[in-house]
Amino acid sequence: MAELPYSEEDQVEQLKKWWKQNGSSIIFGVVLGLAIVGGYNYWQHYQKTQAESASKLYETMMIAYGNGQAEKAQSIGATVMEDYSGTPYAAKAALYMARISFDKKDVASAERQLKWALDNADDPATKPAARLRLARVLLDSNKVVQASALLSLNDFGGFESEYKELEGDIALKQNKPAEARAAYERALQVLPKESGYQPLLKAKLDYALSQEKT
Repeated sequence: MAELPYSEEDQVEQLKKWWKQNGSSIIFGVVLGLAIVGGYNYWQHYQKTQAESASKLYETMMIAYGNGQAEKAQSIGATVMEDYSGTPYAAKAALYMARISFDKKDVASAERQLKWALDNADDPATKPAARLRLARVLLDSNKVVQASALLSLNDFGGFESEYKELEGDIALKQNKPAEARAAYERALQVLPKESGYQPLLKAKLDYALSQEKT
């Protein structure tokens, strides 16, 4: 029977020596791993809590405005934007605040809030909505070039009909009826058949056609 290369005492001594050389690294690795897992779990919980709080405030803001409390709604919206900027509700609040500002004829504030929403939105619906509304506000303010620049995109986020309609409106503003007609035609093509907005789009198309013939 072959003898073991080390006695039991030697193995213990080797283990002690190995642990002395490597034990601190192992402990550090374990602690670091636990810290990473714990930190990740904390961050997940924090984000969830923030999103829930922002959601409640956003709902409260809409209720306040629906009850005719515009100033209260704006105050709540500002809180969501400032304190919950890392949640999707911050950009949504900015969109809603822009609507309130526009209703109050405060176009400058509406433009600023829409720009904030566009810069800070990260979900696939809010960003194109903010871009569309900002372009519309700019056009209403006769900032035609700035409005037109916002329409250069490939993903319309479900708003292609609205974007094409706005493209047609800008073309008419620039006295380009042929381009307006093409844009309105496309807007009608992608508009849901059951939409009650068809008559208005057809009226715009007819007007573009009449301008094209003159």
